[in-house]
Parts: sequence; structure tokens; C-alpha cells
Amino acid sequence: MRILVAGGTGLIGQRFVEMSVAAGHDVHAVVRRPDHALPCPVTLTQSPLDAALYGRVAAETSTDVMVNLLAAGVEPSDRSTERLLAANAVFPARLASCLAYSGVRAMVHLGSSAEYATQPSSEPIRETASLERERLYGATKAAGSILLQAAARAAGLPVLVLRPFNIFGAGEKPHRLFATVARRLRRGEPVDLSDGSQIRDFLWVDDACETILTAAATVLEGGMESGEYNLASGKPVSVRDFALTLARVAGADEALLHFGTVPMRPDDLPYVVADTAKLDSAIGAADRTGLEQALAAALRGMGQQGSC
Repeated sequence: MRILVAGGTGLIGQRFVEMSVAAGHDVHAVVRRPDHALPCPVTLTQSPLDAALYGRVAAETSTDVMVNLLAAGVEPSDRSTERLLAANAVFPARLASCLAYSGVRAMVHLGSSAEYATQPSSEPIRETASLERERLYGATKAAGSILLQAAARAAGLPVLVLRPFNIFGAGEKPHRLFATVARRLRRGEPVDLSDGSQIRDFLWVDDACETILTAAATVLEGGMESGEYNLASGKPVSVRDFALTLARVAGADEALLHFGTVPMRPDDLPYVVADTAKLDSAIGAADRTGLEQALAAALRGMGQQGSC
């Protein structure tokens, strides 16, 4: 496949490019920073939301499928209203419209589990669940997915919206759960945590990227219908069990995990787990590694990156 990538320097983007290149695909990325570490040709731009630019690059590179991993608001410090609206709500639809006239045959867009509104019960979340209307990040991501699908349908472009849940792995931002716990455990330092009762759906970044790549190939072959798909393991795991498993895999003293020393955030939902039946039936389960082996691989990756 000839793949064009937007947002290729984040946790998922970097790993997706690396794995796609290793699998023998022709990958081209549009990036803003010249000091990137991507193992593929790139187009540099100071206007990463210029949809027409992607259309031109797609035509020049004879792109088969566009993978859009670009988003605003992944980090709490990056949540200005204007940027959230531009990157999350408006850009995906404009991108689809430009791509359709550049010979691109399909598009894969990374949404977010934050697109779902708070659910009334502790049940796995289906793709048909109600969408976020109050919190700005989730609402702009949900609006972007809706507008994207409408624009793609109008242009005759097959499009998949993959909604990731809790993706973890080497290279993630230092404030996130895996990175924080792993870094402090490796230093023999105590880790202050909430009581850990929150139930989450964790998926290793390599499994997520392999699934994105499989989905892209499948939709190109006409074997996957356009629409939304949850990108997750579908397995409920408490934050406490995640941290304890990480300590065990790392060979660290579990006593370093100080549960209950950090108050629960007001917006910390008790249960966020995906129903993955739709994705499973289309291309198979995304969770191909299992939590313990994935944590071990992620720890090795941290060591290789020197991010201990």
C-alpha cells in the first residue's frame, strides 16, 4: 500500500509509520517539525491543517489510503477552543473532500473514546452509544467524525473512524499512567496514585497500529464497511490491577505503589470499556498480545528509548 499519514509524530503515529515501513509499505508523512525521527519520506509544513496540501501530496505520491492521526487536545495544555474546533471538528471533513479528488481510494481516521457521552451504566460502550455534547474535546472529536463521514459519503470516499480507548506504550507523554508508573518504579521511587478503582480498557500501541494497518488494507479491498469502530481490547481492567501488573512485570516492589494518596479527579469516570464486537467481526480482535506481555514489551521499548 501507498500510505499518506497526518499526525505521524505522536505515540500512535510514530509507531504506525515504523511498523508500516517495516511491513514493506510505501509511507509518506506530512509533518511540521524538521527534527522528526520518522523512517520515511516527509513533506514539511507550517500549516498542518491545510487540507489542500494533503490533496496535492496524495496526488504526487499516488496515495492509496490516507491515515489521519492528527488531533488537538490530546494533552490538557493543548485545548484552546479555536484549535480544537479547527483540528478536530473541521479538518477531517475538509481533508476527505480534498483527498477524493486526488485519487485516494480510502481514508482511516483516528477518533477517540472521548467522543462518547458518559454512559448510564457499567456496560461496554457500543459504537451506537450517545455522543458527547458537553466536554469540548470529546464534542469536537465527535463532531469531526460525523462531518467527516458525511463529506466522505458525498465524495464517494470509503472512510473508517477508529475510536481508540486507553492506548499505552513506549514513547507516550510523561504525564500518562504507564509512563508515570514505569518511570518511577524503575528508579525505585514511590508512585502516588488514586485508589485505582477506575475500570479502563487498555490496548498496547503496537496492537493498535497493527489493527489500523489491517483495517486500511481491508477497506481498500472492499472488505470493511465505512463507519465507526471501537479500537480497544474490550477487556475491563482496573487502574489498580494495571499498576500492580506493571510492577510485577518490571520486577519492582509493589509497596512503591501508594494507592489512595491522590484524590480522584471530578471527571474521572468509573467505567470506560469498549464493546469490540463490530471490529472483531470485521478484521479480528485488536488485542493480540495480552496485557502482561504488552507491558513487558513496552518496558523494553522505554529502555531502548532511554526514557527511564
